[in-house]
Amino acid sequence: MNSQTVSVEIYGERYLLKGEADAEYVKRLAAAVDRKIREAATHLPGTPVAKLAILAAINLAHDCLQLQDDGAKKDTVIATVSKRTKDLIDSIEEQFEDLDLPL
Repeated sequence: MNSQTVSVEIYGERYLLKGEADAEYVKRLAAAVDRKIREAATHLPGTPVAKLAILAAINLAHDCLQLQDDGAKKDTVIATVSKRTKDLIDSIEEQFEDLDLPL
């Protein structure tokens, strides 16, 4: 993939971001950061931008870790259901073997 430069605006400032990611994806990332900074600013008016950016980063990290935890929980449920399904299939197969039906 080729490196490209994407212009984005975050909290009223223009940034040129260079990388290999799709331009639309980079714009979505920037929009998420902008949203988090603006959300923090509404709760803490007059707070310096640097502190708002840190708060936004903490909130985004929190969201990310929550998604990871949710994914891990889902993986555990899937593993449990898969094992129970396999055990059930094994049990059914054993019952058919016990019938000793001629083929």
